[in-house]
Amino acid sequence: MKSIFINEKTLDGAYFKILYELYHNGRKNKIDSGSYEGCYRLEGDFVAGTIEFPGTRPLAPQMPEGVPPTTTDDDIQNYFINYIMDGENLEKNEHYRYATWINGGGYKMPKFSGNQLIGTNGKEMVYNYVDNVVVNVPSQVNWVIKHYKEKGFGNNHCFIQIGYPESSFAYDIDYINDTDRQTSPCLRGIDTHIKGNKLHAAVYFRSWDAYGAWPENMGGIVMLMEYIASELGIDIGPLSFASLKLHCYDFQIDAVKARLMVD
Repeated sequence: MKSIFINEKTLDGAYFKILYELYHNGRKNKIDSGSYEGCYRLEGDFVAGTIEFPGTRPLAPQMPEGVPPTTTDDDIQNYFINYIMDGENLEKNEHYRYATWINGGGYKMPKFSGNQLIGTNGKEMVYNYVDNVVVNVPSQVNWVIKHYKEKGFGNNHCFIQIGYPESSFAYDIDYINDTDRQTSPCLRGIDTHIKGNKLHAAVYFRSWDAYGAWPENMGGIVMLMEYIASELGIDIGPLSFASLKLHCYDFQIDAVKARLMVD
């Protein structure tokens, strides 16, 4: 097993290093279920790192001439506004957004047509799920800001949780069309801490598209850090990240090689 640890100054530098490490050291794994079923992913065994100055502009990666950008600073701003901060105005086919938990919204718990057997304390029990239960999720980002203001910067309480245990059970729900397939959030947590009067953050993704999603996800998290920091009257510090399943899809490999400028 080869763990990959990355320390870079900017998002762009970290993005390049991630692609380099995955291309040279990733493992090829077949996708048995989920997005792009039947394809392959080039996955890291475990990838983590820290960006020292994550707010450095541009946030979007700088691609070599002729290589299409995966995102832009305008796209990142729209992602921040619509997907990280707006949990109310979901599209018809959206079951949630990260904003549902970050800034509040309604979340329909996974719906089951029968009973679920769960082992607990060595015994089996039947857990009856109630259909169409909508949980009204409060704004965790507002709570984080309020808590730091009221309790002081020197506390370790302010962690934003994404999803519920039941969210994982969404994969058990039958579907006919792929657009109806339910999922659980890839982003699972945003940790925050104030050190030296700067807001530090760390994120964990259970699964993560390195080539297509990492830049926009991380750019949006930077803007979230900047929003929280501005409300507290401080600056942002480093941003750390981790994932057990950071990957590139097989159909992205040519684009990865073009970004790395390798044959």
